[in-house]
Amino acid sequence: VLYQTQRSKICQKKINSTQEKPKLILFWTKIFTNSIDANYINSHLFASPGRCDINRCKVTNNRQELCASDAVVFHARGGIKMNDMPQERSLHQRYVLLTKEPPYKTTAIVGHLNYFFNWTATYRTDSDIAYRYFRWRRKDKIVTGASPQSYLNNRQVRAAAMISNCYSQNNREHYIKRLSSVIPVTRIGHCSWNKCHKSYYECLNELADAHPFFLAFENSLCRDYVTEKYANVIKNRRMIPIVFSKDFDLYIPNSFIDANQFSSPENLGRFLIELVKNSTLYDSYFKWANEYELVVPDENDYLCELCKKLNDPNEPNKVYDSMKKWLYDDATCQRWISKLNRTINVSVDETMDYEDSLF
Repeated sequence: VLYQTQRSKICQKKINSTQEKPKLILFWTKIFTNSIDANYINSHLFASPGRCDINRCKVTNNRQELCASDAVVFHARGGIKMNDMPQERSLHQRYVLLTKEPPYKTTAIVGHLNYFFNWTATYRTDSDIAYRYFRWRRKDKIVTGASPQSYLNNRQVRAAAMISNCYSQNNREHYIKRLSSVIPVTRIGHCSWNKCHKSYYECLNELADAHPFFLAFENSLCRDYVTEKYANVIKNRRMIPIVFSKDFDLYIPNSFIDANQFSSPENLGRFLIELVKNSTLYDSYFKWANEYELVVPDENDYLCELCKKLNDPNEPNKVYDSMKKWLYDDATCQRWISKLNRTINVSVDETMDYEDSLF
């Protein structure tokens, strides 16, 4: 879909390009179902000293300012529709795709918008703008010395899972079902009779009282897709997160157990049974806190990076000629197959068909 060249007209309004004028960021869509609070962002982000290295920007959701905008942001789940696209476009504008969602939860129409987007702001490490759930860094000063007591704290082998998406693309529920045949697994959330009506973190903390392990399985097994599901367990520091991923650079070193390293869910369960018998080995999964720390950005911090790029006169021109390739092919999503005891790649067409069924 050559939307940009075939359907958009060049803005006829005169654009004031003086360096003194703040760069204008227009949110064309909502963020999911909510409109952005432009006044809050402008006053608490760009007008607050120290929040952004470069703060000569302002945001708006007023479509009347389309031709004056330096960037136009489209949220992948904010209601992108072919009959509701900008009808004019300035030559200097950057169109930005914004999402933290995996490919199968992205409106399928995005994959057809070729030669449309200039920048991406997503969880992917190859995005133009970082819009991630967390990152980690090495501490300035490494802490030495052992913990005064064991993290295991006499807990028996048991794993917890908090799941709201009952039919995941990667079949995590099938994996958990087989694991539960070897060790007890407590499931709470929409996909279980067990409910917790407190905040997510309060529920997580209660689970930690009796569970030494937490199944931090994402709803999608796609490149770079690691969410707060892992980060919250790390912040809690009472359970070892068990992950199902191949992007090990995104996790704090030695802070997790990788389910992919085991030939079957049953073998993972048997390893966990032995692990709780060895408090020294169990505690070794928490030594990361002596050397590393988790950093969770503010939800709007990506706008600082966007603002910086907009104010950089040396920023090169760029356009995504195939969003289908970048968003789907390059994501290399996979599904766990119980009969094979391994993952297989999910086809692009299957992912896009699944999206169409969601919207």
